[in-house]
Amino acid sequence: MKVRDRLKIVLNSKKKISNPLFIVGFQGVGMVGTLASQHLADALNCELIGHIESEYLPPIAILNNSSLTYPIRIYYEKKNNIIIISSEVPVSSEFAFEMSHDLMDLMNQFKSKKIIVLEGLVTKAENPNHSKIFGVPTNEKMSKYLNDNKVNIISNGAILGVAGSVLLSSVQNGFSGYALMAESHMNLPDASAASAIIKKLSEILNVKINTKELDKKGMDIDKKVKDIMSSLSRFKKDENDNSKSLYG
Repeated sequence: MKVRDRLKIVLNSKKKISNPLFIVGFQGVGMVGTLASQHLADALNCELIGHIESEYLPPIAILNNSSLTYPIRIYYEKKNNIIIISSEVPVSSEFAFEMSHDLMDLMNQFKSKKIIVLEGLVTKAENPNHSKIFGVPTNEKMSKYLNDNKVNIISNGAILGVAGSVLLSSVQNGFSGYALMAESHMNLPDASAASAIIKKLSEILNVKINTKELDKKGMDIDKKVKDIMSSLSRFKKDENDNSKSLYG
């Protein structure tokens, strides 16, 4: 089997779609890409038009509104001519470039020339700063575009996984695009970061997107994180006090 034959894009719709904007979100830092892309698809009442399948991806079926569906889904929103790809499964480094090449093929099929990648940004801070949105452009035109929209451009660093390979493939194929990123908790789903990205995307595209649900999820998660940190802090203090009484 050829390497490029291990993934398959399946389209269930025969809609005539031309030059759509592609927005993709895969599992990454804080699951920000997944949370943001799926919320966007739900908020815009997008139509499910296909999926990506492979026997090499994790064997997971997603239950959504009492219906079974694939974990990597392709949506379409006609009014703004947007295709959204959202993944609820991690894609290994082995498949990252393969996935990005297939996405480039799909963009060519629809005569699309622009793509936006949604992703979380690693931070060492206990409380990620969601007030700033960061960007990685694929060319100078997109760099100016992000500056005009008050997005902080990242000069140095690394973008891992599908997000990184999609951006590289976009450069290789001459597509305009950029990543939108927000600081995120590393090992916890960060709905607040996803919400911050969606709000900036709403401004950039001039498309109204309700983020109340994401904001609520974010507040609930932030509260749990603070409770855990507080418990750990108390535990360390008690441990230190016990150490002093035993060995002081």
